[in-house]
Amino acid sequence: MQDFLADVPLLVEVARQKSFTKAAEILGIGVSTLSRRIKLLEERMGMPLFYRDTRNVEPTDNGAYLLDRCGYILDEVRKAYESVVGNMRNPSGLIRVCMFQDTYEHLLKDTLLDFAAKWPDIQMELTFVEHPVDMRTDPYDVAVLIGSTIAPSLVARRLLTVEPFLYASPGLFERYPVPEEPRDLARLPCIVLERFGRRWPMHNGKRQVTVEVIPQYTFGSVEMCRDFALAGHGVTLIRKERAEADEKAGRLVRVLPEWSGGFAHDVNLVMGSSQLPQRVRLFVDHILAGVGQGMPPAA
Repeated sequence: MQDFLADVPLLVEVARQKSFTKAAEILGIGVSTLSRRIKLLEERMGMPLFYRDTRNVEPTDNGAYLLDRCGYILDEVRKAYESVVGNMRNPSGLIRVCMFQDTYEHLLKDTLLDFAAKWPDIQMELTFVEHPVDMRTDPYDVAVLIGSTIAPSLVARRLLTVEPFLYASPGLFERYPVPEEPRDLARLPCIVLERFGRRWPMHNGKRQVTVEVIPQYTFGSVEMCRDFALAGHGVTLIRKERAEADEKAGRLVRVLPEWSGGFAHDVNLVMGSSQLPQRVRLFVDHILAGVGQGMPPAA
């Protein structure tokens, strides 16, 4: 069977050209080699595939049947090959991506827009998720995940590491006492980002404690947590870069400033495999390059 598959292009070309000489020129082999391989093929199959005379080469009935079937298959193989090679040169197709909306808005928005401008033939399906996804079962090519709990079978590339701190509106402390220790947070209304949860690890370089807060509000969006903190509704975890402008303007204050308000965690670009289609590889490389050029931390 392996020899037959190797001889199919020869068989088809001889039938198309009706000449061993012309077929040999197109195939780039000697006429004697081509003739010998066709003869061996006929011997293996136990039947003649071509009628030969001094002027023409015509397929026999069995040869015509075989050529009809094999010619179609060979054309399909060529189309598939050309499609793959063409896609390497001019990548196209669909990439399915998921991430938290805050990650898009505050980390990857410009990078994704740049990618779309650079590769207009590549389609992108972007889904905003509220919870981490399982790349082993969910239908995504790439996910931007926060945290270190990534299955060993997956491939992860770290984009950056972020660390949140505690912030609140100054107006909150007109109604509540200013906390002096992490345990004092139990007496304050807390605004929880859903993916951080209600257990807030904190450290000050010497001590490390975990405070289990009772959420007054729980949101899936960093922006909502920030909005409610600005309105004086509670204490929340926000990254320093996100709170900097409001802190300078006096709209937010750092709570327990000597403490880190949460554990540092990685923002990862996660794929199901290291063997990626060209379009996905281009996407991954573009994201890694974009974030490496000084993009701000994600939400």
